[in-house]
Amino acid sequence: MYNYQVITLPLAEEDIADQTDYIAYDLKSPETAINMVRGFRRTINNLSTFPQSHELDEDEELANLGIRKTYYKNYKIYFLIDEHEKIIYILRVFHMLVDSREKLLRMFRE
Repeated sequence: MYNYQVITLPLAEEDIADQTDYIAYDLKSPETAINMVRGFRRTINNLSTFPQSHELDEDEELANLGIRKTYYKNYKIYFLIDEHEKIIYILRVFHMLVDSREKLLRMFRE
């Protein structure tokens, strides 16, 4: 039973496309890219049950905004939970080596 609706915001969709396009075209590994898209989707869809079990971000400012994260391979998937509407918003998807703090905060400042 799925308790929450999951909505992937356009920026997160772009992040996934950028990551998988790089693998498919630059690294010339389209099968790996397809599997990666499936993995991202599976991980994101699994958030629909027990999303609160995932940790708040370690950055205090991000955590105060309620930003949580989950992982797929070497990537962090950042999301917010709207408890009232029972919706999970997928904000961004970044490689673990990317400093994502400012990119995430910018979403709330604009």
